[in-house]
Amino acid sequence: HVLYTIYMKKSTAKEIAIDILSRRDNSIREMRMKLKQKKISPEDIEETILWLEGKKLLDDRVFAQKRAESIFRTKLVGPKFIQSKLRGAGIAGEISDEVLDELATPEEWGERAQKAIEQWQRIHPKHAEDRVRKMRFLASRGF
Repeated sequence: HVLYTIYMKKSTAKEIAIDILSRRDNSIREMRMKLKQKKISPEDIEETILWLEGKKLLDDRVFAQKRAESIFRTKLVGPKFIQSKLRGAGIAGEISDEVLDELATPEEWGERAQKAIEQWQRIHPKHAEDRVRKMRFLASRGF
């Protein structure tokens, strides 16, 4: 713990930001929050954010595309679910809307919803024809 504290005192805001980005991509809002937690001054945070953006290391659009694609590949969820995750990361509504439009067509979203319902019906056969439960399930998955 002492070594970590010494390391932190010697590191610049840029070095800390690069270290954060070495683990995973972050949105601008996430990076701002993480730097704030590291007790970096607001001026240094803004300077670092601008520097990262200039170096193309921090870009909300690219972050949103990667995050949306990852969720789309790994979970059988709808556009509202993905949009909620992006907004939680601080992505602007217009960026998340554009990313979702590029991610899948309305027909593809419909196919995903159908697959999700089929999967749910296999797991819950006694409720398979309960329309209210199906709608509630789809809503919970962001369709």
